[in-house]
Amino acid sequence: MKGRFLVPLMLLVPSVSAVAGQCEDNFTKKGNPLSGQEYFTQVQVPGMSAAAGIGQVRNAGIGRNMAVLDEDLSAGTLVLEEPSSTLHRPLPMQVTADNSGTVTMSLKLRKGSFGSANDIKKSMCEMIGSLKPGKTAPPRSAAPKPLPIAVSAQQLAQEIEAQAKENAAVVADRYKGRQYTVKGTNAGVSDGKTGKYYVTFEAGGGSLLPGLVESDRRLFETRVRCALAPNQKAYALTLRANDRIQLTGTFDEYNQTDYVVELKDCVGVK
Repeated sequence: MKGRFLVPLMLLVPSVSAVAGQCEDNFTKKGNPLSGQEYFTQVQVPGMSAAAGIGQVRNAGIGRNMAVLDEDLSAGTLVLEEPSSTLHRPLPMQVTADNSGTVTMSLKLRKGSFGSANDIKKSMCEMIGSLKPGKTAPPRSAAPKPLPIAVSAQQLAQEIEAQAKENAAVVADRYKGRQYTVKGTNAGVSDGKTGKYYVTFEAGGGSLLPGLVESDRRLFETRVRCALAPNQKAYALTLRANDRIQLTGTFDEYNQTDYVVELKDCVGVK
């Protein structure tokens, strides 16, 4: 009797190639570089809940070093983002899933941006082309711990300021937990009365001529400020104005009002 039911039950489970084929077949593109290109695809996996679908795609994104900007298992929504590189700015990817087993993925490029449809299709289908049936979300994958990103204070300030002008709401989620090794010029150290010492980098690259007075325009440029780790008091006390410095810390917040990118738990790099 058991053998009679084996084949029908197996037919209820879609193969990996069948799901991948759906992804390829359902891939669509609309728009153009001037208006902004959009890419969509969709698969359906019978027997897969929204939570299971979102959890699987989330882990696929983490495995590709993508950041999870937003995730709601019960609502079946997910926003992943491929970090920026020298070739492109951050690329957010939206995913939705429902309890019928349908998963939809979309990506919208900025106006003036170009993308290879074949490369985007390949990337999307690698993420949702192997989804499996299930009722619960898989455990969250552990993200690999990356090395601190080496950057100048000017580069970091300008990057975050530009992205905040486009959408300030996404900055905190986009940069949360990122570690940076920041190079620049010391603009000053707080007196430590709050129990913490703060080191502020000069806006721009700093002057090669000590004591040169900056223009008023520089007062409204974004700066990077580091809250030193508790064991860094000796480092703080030995710093002088206009010293070339290098600090490693973790992104904490961007304050638009004060034009400040703040890092926490910073330590001096020799």
